[in-house]
Amino acid sequence: MENSKFLELLDELFELDVGTITEDSVLKETPGWSSLTFVGLIAMIDEECGVALPPNAILSSRTAGELLVRINAALSGRSAA
Repeated sequence: MENSKFLELLDELFELDVGTITEDSVLKETPGWSSLTFVGLIAMIDEECGVALPPNAILSSRTAGELLVRINAALSGRSAA
């Protein structure tokens, strides 16, 4: 998944202005982070990225960039520690 597209999708999910979330943004500190946006994030990754990540893999990703690495690893069939 392209970095800029993924970050744009995150901004949309969290209802933020485009460009607000960067690769260094801490997901759990993002304005609007809640259990509902977490569920939305799971669905977004599945629908937009075409990969089903386990919830623990998402929660253990500290930043948007770390999450993107996990998504891209899953897309390429590699394990992302």
